[in-house]
Amino acid sequence: MSRDRVDVIVVHHGHKDLTRRCLQALAADTALLRSVTIVDSGSQPPLSAAEVCTWCDDKSGAGEFDAGSDVHLISCSDNVGFSAGNNLGLAARLGEGADYYLILNNDAYVAPGSLAGMVEAAETFEAGMVAPAVYSANDTDAVDRFGLTLTRTGAAYDRKFEADGPLLCPSGCAALYRRDVVLALMEDAEGFFDQGFVAYAEDLDAGLRARARGFGVAFAPSAVILHEGGGSFGKGSDVSYSLRHRNTVWAIAKNYSRGLLLREAPCLLLGQLLALFNAAQSGRLRLFLRSKRDAARLALTLRKQASGRPRFSNRGALDRRLWLSR
Repeated sequence: MSRDRVDVIVVHHGHKDLTRRCLQALAADTALLRSVTIVDSGSQPPLSAAEVCTWCDDKSGAGEFDAGSDVHLISCSDNVGFSAGNNLGLAARLGEGADYYLILNNDAYVAPGSLAGMVEAAETFEAGMVAPAVYSANDTDAVDRFGLTLTRTGAAYDRKFEADGPLLCPSGCAALYRRDVVLALMEDAEGFFDQGFVAYAEDLDAGLRARARGFGVAFAPSAVILHEGGGSFGKGSDVSYSLRHRNTVWAIAKNYSRGLLLREAPCLLLGQLLALFNAAQSGRLRLFLRSKRDAARLALTLRKQASGRPRFSNRGALDRRLWLSR
C-alpha cells in the first residue's frame, strides 16, 4: 500500500488535553497518513495555530508532524456541532486527492498500524466504509463499539462483539470512508453528515444513505481505537438522550424505502412502545415525549427533501432481533 492515503478529520470543542492526545496517537501511525485537519468548533478560548504547532514540535508526542503541512486548523467562531464541523473538514481536504477519510472523535486514540488495518479491510472486502475495533480508553479490554447495528424495531446499537448483529455502518466515533462514498454523500443537500442532526445518529444517517447507494461496509478487528466517551454532552445526559431518540427517527424517515417502511411498520411501532415503557421506568417520560414530538414535526419534511435519491431497502442488513439487552 502506498503512503499518504488517509486524511483525518477531528472536530475540537474544548478539552485540549484530549485533542492533543488524539494528535499524538496519530503521529505514531503516519505510514498511510496524509494529513490531519482539526476543526475548532467555537472553543473558548479558541485553539490557536501556534498552540497546535507546539504540539507538533513536542518530540515526546506529535514530533513527526509538520504543522501547517501535515496538520491543518480550521477555526469557527461558533460551535457548529459534530456534523457541520466534519463537513467543513471534509470539504477543505476533498480537492487534495486522498483515497480515504477517517472521521475521528477528539477523545479517540488510534493505535499504531490501525490506519493500515482499516485500509486493508476496505480493499480486501471492496468496502466503502470501515468500522475499526473501538475499546475503552480507561479499560482497554472492554469493548466500546465494533460499529453500528440497527434492529427491526428501529433501535441503533453499538456492536459489542463481531457476531453482535449485522454490521450496518461504522460509528462516527471512528469511521473510515472511501473517497467515492464521501463524494457521493457530499452531493446531497445536507452534506456528508446531516447538519440538522447536530450530534448523534448522523453516522447512522450517513451509513443508510451510503448503503442505499450500494456501498458496502467492513469490520477491521486489527484496527484498534481507544475511546474516552461522553466528551460532547456527557454520558447519559438529557441532551444526548433526547438527540438520540429524535435523530434515529429522522434517519429512518429519511432513508427507508416505502416498501421497507410498510413491512417493518409493526416492528417500528413496537420499538417506540418499548422505548416509551423504558422512559417511564427511568423517569424520563417527559423528555422522551418531547424528543418524539420534535422528531414527528420534521420527519415527513425531511423525507420529502430526500426524495429522488436511492432509499435503503435491504432487510437483511437489519438485526432481526426485536430488542437487545444492554
